[in-house]
Amino acid sequence: MKKLFMLLPFLLLCSVASTAKPLIFTEEEKRFIKNNPVVTVGVMPDFTPFSYYVEGEVVGYEHDLLNIIAKKSGLTFEKHIDKWTSIYNLFKNKELDVISSISYKKYREPFTVFTSPYYNIPIMIFVKDDFGEYEGLKSLAKKRVGVLKDVFYIKELEDLGTMDLIYYDSYDELTKDLVFGKIDALMQNLPNINHLIKKNLYNNIKLASELSLPNTKREDLRFGVQPEKSILSSILQKSLSSISKREMEALSDKWIGSIKEYPGGHIDLNDVEKAYINTHTIKYCINPSGLPFEGLNEDGEHVGMSSDYYHLFEQMLSAKFELVKTRTWNESVEFIKQKKCDMLALSMETPERKAFLNFTDHYLDVPLVVATRVNVPFINQALDLEGEKVGIIRGDAFVKILREKYPSLKLIEVDDIYDGLDKVKSGELFAYIDTLASIGYEFQSKYFGELKIAGKISENLELSIAVRKDDVTLLGVLQKVVNSITNERHRKIFTRWIPIKYEQDVDYKIVWQVVLGVFVFLTLMLYWNRKITKANTLLRQAQKDIEEKNKELNRLALTDNLTALFNRRKLEEIIRSEIDKQSYLKRGFCLSILDIDHFKSVNDKYGHQRGDSVLIEFSNVLKDSLRKSDYVGRYGGEEFIIVFPESSIEDVTLIVEKIRLKISQHDFEAIDHRTASFGLTSFKQGDTIETMIKRADIALYEAKKSGRNKVVIL
Repeated sequence: MKKLFMLLPFLLLCSVASTAKPLIFTEEEKRFIKNNPVVTVGVMPDFTPFSYYVEGEVVGYEHDLLNIIAKKSGLTFEKHIDKWTSIYNLFKNKELDVISSISYKKYREPFTVFTSPYYNIPIMIFVKDDFGEYEGLKSLAKKRVGVLKDVFYIKELEDLGTMDLIYYDSYDELTKDLVFGKIDALMQNLPNINHLIKKNLYNNIKLASELSLPNTKREDLRFGVQPEKSILSSILQKSLSSISKREMEALSDKWIGSIKEYPGGHIDLNDVEKAYINTHTIKYCINPSGLPFEGLNEDGEHVGMSSDYYHLFEQMLSAKFELVKTRTWNESVEFIKQKKCDMLALSMETPERKAFLNFTDHYLDVPLVVATRVNVPFINQALDLEGEKVGIIRGDAFVKILREKYPSLKLIEVDDIYDGLDKVKSGELFAYIDTLASIGYEFQSKYFGELKIAGKISENLELSIAVRKDDVTLLGVLQKVVNSITNERHRKIFTRWIPIKYEQDVDYKIVWQVVLGVFVFLTLMLYWNRKITKANTLLRQAQKDIEEKNKELNRLALTDNLTALFNRRKLEEIIRSEIDKQSYLKRGFCLSILDIDHFKSVNDKYGHQRGDSVLIEFSNVLKDSLRKSDYVGRYGGEEFIIVFPESSIEDVTLIVEKIRLKISQHDFEAIDHRTASFGLTSFKQGDTIETMIKRADIALYEAKKSGRNKVVIL
């Protein structure tokens, strides 16, 4: 034991040494820092997640890394932000002291001193989803393959001589050209392209394979320093080496994991929201007996769907969530009223709850079903329960809704699902109402052969995240989370907790105790099988309904129900994205608001059904007249918005004039010709969604005021 205690200091020193080297500068290095405190460094604006723009601010892994080096060394980094080809040429021409994100290649040695790598990332080959089977680099022979100019493996690709290489200045252009079929494949690092796919909602790109060349396996990100500044190179290398493994892992968790690994994608938070997440532990309450949605297991641990969602929230936000345990759902509701917890992951919005809670958009939609004893006929509608005692959980959102809608029902409030189902089993209650998910979950382990799902009622449980009324910042953060979770992720969580499998062996022990002969046994078996088959059919249909409704909800969230064009919400999202791009693209974009002239007269003369038909025809004319890169949506009524990315006002004016002429010449069914007026504007520095739309709207007003059927530019 004494020897062990003598060894402990030595082991501790070894552990620290293996984690990070101590930072000790020579006198020459100290003089350099004192005399040259400002170092110019080139970084990219579109190299997600290492260096990229969020709401006008450049952020990412490399910026945090440079901040750490600055604190350790005393240097100040003056950043020059530009595309890779620009900063690469500036560095080669000795106009920058340092360049980031450079990979080692022997041909770069004459003009670069390299630090050790601070990150290694795989280089991937992406293709369109209709590319066919990828069988290695031979599949790219004579294909158009997009690559970034001056990328470190370009010479190896050129030496192969089998591909038609297309060179690009920016990652955005490279990815967009693959989406629209201008190239057949692209080569680039995984997290960067993944981010662009999620950001722009591209759905026709797939990952083919990892790129492997004789002298290139992965992209090794390093700092490059001018050869004549060897002292600066030494300072940077020592600073990098002094960063502990834990510090580097924290950087990776913050920037790399949120883009590459987490299924929900990266969440862009504003400064207030970031500060909130960094300084708050978010406390939440659950329904302790609400499985499969949420509950506590025998060890008091949080399990169920909401447990998976909270785990996902933590990953997407790098936030800390803490469970506040309660004994019942009603106690959880009281706790949030008393500010003992901040949020509920799964709650239905009701007028009563809105008095003390705010809600995100709902993200789970589950049907309500009726559980009865097996000898009860199937329930076709809620009114079939008229006059019967029907159980429902005390404090449930549907208690008041069902009482108001079906006053003839005798609703009896119970403590929890077990209390309700046990009372149905004993005959104290005729039926019990709860979600398909909750009852189906319990039926897998209990009540088999005693209770059944007798029917589905018309109401659905629409679940949202509920947040304390006074915590507006948290609500904004969680709404962004809800917007970012994919349907595929929802489906995985849902099906993990609700497999609802009834095809299992029947325990015949009880049957044998009451059956007197083989004939009776067979009769009962057939009877139960028929009941189970009906129950299974109902469950499968109900689950199919859930999937269909969730698909429909996703479609409705993005599109206008009548015209199938993008809706107002999606249009504003597109405009915001285009405005954000202007901080580094500098190519501009245009926006047009158009309105069908004298549309009210169509409704007045032919009726609203004919008016709807005209809107649909009008939408089809617009879709057929635009380029693949343009976006069009219905903004409201007979007003539409078109967004023209990366386009000049001169080019767009010609396009809009062609559309105007095409509309005026189109024969609308039963009403002949119609015309449209257009207000057109282009992006100006400092523009917001509101200023661009307002300017286009003023131009539209001028077009109508000056005679209609024309285009006015403002």
